[in-house]
Amino acid sequence: KTVTISGGTHGNEYTGIWCIKAIEKQRELFNANPEATNAPDTKVINVFKEYPSLSIDTLLANPKAYMANRRFIDTDMNREFSIKKLQRTTETCSEENDASCDSSQASLPYESIRAKEIESMFGAPKTGSTGGDGDANSDIVIDLHTTTANMGITLIFTEGDALMSAAAAYALHKCKTEYGYENVHILLLPKTEKNHRTNLPSVGKHDFTIEVGPTPQGVIRHDIVEQTEAALHSLLEFLHLSNMELENKTTGATVLDRLRSAFPNGVPCYQSAPAVGVKELHGKIQWPTLDDNPNFPAAMVHKSLQDRDYQPL
Repeated sequence: KTVTISGGTHGNEYTGIWCIKAIEKQRELFNANPEATNAPDTKVINVFKEYPSLSIDTLLANPKAYMANRRFIDTDMNREFSIKKLQRTTETCSEENDASCDSSQASLPYESIRAKEIESMFGAPKTGSTGGDGDANSDIVIDLHTTTANMGITLIFTEGDALMSAAAAYALHKCKTEYGYENVHILLLPKTEKNHRTNLPSVGKHDFTIEVGPTPQGVIRHDIVEQTEAALHSLLEFLHLSNMELENKTTGATVLDRLRSAFPNGVPCYQSAPAVGVKELHGKIQWPTLDDNPNFPAAMVHKSLQDRDYQPL
């Protein structure tokens, strides 16, 4: 029943930050007038009125990077939430051969410090006295991201989570049939123990990421905000309806019955390759680069293959 929606894990991905600021404005409006009706436009709703069974909080994950309009200050925050990273000190950091660890400084990278703060906010489910088996303060953490890639609306969670599987299927169906978006996909992250997951939403009991693109960094596009909110509202609606069923306040077909009817042959999903590098959430193919500059590509993608995300090459 407790849901935390985070934005700004990467400080120059403004869409998620816009969305959480909008939610906080909705909180103000709801508290001022709980009886106010939602707007006629179904895309404009107040989440506190629409989903009353949920306790919704927001989190600006990386405030310094947000203010600087940068992806991060020292290191990628979405790789800082494994128990190994959360437990490291300035001494162990300097021994890790991590470029973000400056031996001349007496502190950890900013994102490492912030990750520790965030994990503590959630009850230290990984590093607490229970040895990493503690309960998080939030049932579900939903992290909002954007990408420059042509991924459309991508719903991401860790393989093996039955609740998030159903939530993703519901959001996929609603985004396509009711909101009219075609480019919607489910992406499964390889199943790993929670303590070893590096991404921010892994501090919740259940983790979920919504990633929408393409959009430039440091830019807010109305259509990308709408797509993000459509996926988010669909996810929250599933959680609310599930709560109502548990409280015996609904009759007829259950949410899962409706999903079975919508996907008689199973829910289409994509699965990312297992991670190889220590800072990766999933496997990557190294693109060839110039010998004198490892950041400059030695070849470019042919125009016939550009933007063909989720399609066979």
